[in-house]
Amino acid sequence: MRKEILHQKSVSHHIMDTAIPLFATRGYAGVSVRELAKAAGVNNALISYYFGGKKELYASILSTQFAVLGSVVNEMKQEELPPKEKICHFAQQVMTAHKKYPYLIRLVMGEIINPTDCYDSIVKKAIEKINYFLRACIQKGIDTGDFKAEIDPAAVAIALMGIINFYYLTWPLSQELLLGKEVDYYIEQSLYHYLQGISSTN
Repeated sequence: MRKEILHQKSVSHHIMDTAIPLFATRGYAGVSVRELAKAAGVNNALISYYFGGKKELYASILSTQFAVLGSVVNEMKQEELPPKEKICHFAQQVMTAHKKYPYLIRLVMGEIINPTDCYDSIVKKAIEKINYFLRACIQKGIDTGDFKAEIDPAAVAIALMGIINFYYLTWPLSQELLLGKEVDYYIEQSLYHYLQGISSTN
């Protein structure tokens, strides 16, 4: 029985791993069940058996990809760090998440440009959770006097996510423009100047 369960998990994971780059590069509507099955080396019926259909497979992929970011936010909420340190640590964790899930940013952009039924229930919900966390962190920095009183936490939170994700959104062009320097260098430089801009004391 245990071997059967492990086999089912390996097959379902294989189907998901195969489907991720297809959905990320071609969008939900651009991939058929037949193409998914062929790429995974399984028959169409197995996709229905393990997931219920293409829609459910796609939703499972999005949920799995966003779960790591949700875990980052939950972990950061528990950490007692000054706002600046918390922002830097958060950026590092998001960077790690992008390395683990290199197609995440494409899936997000695909949903923003051509939203599916998963947009409100999964994507928007996850993004709002991240935004709420960052806004609270920035507001705490304002309250403690670390950040300028006149900044808008909502706008500054969006700007931060834009900075963190831009490298991945434009890769490999961003790496070329940085003359081959890696994302760690980009994050370090970008966060330094970002925090200089919102700090109450420079």
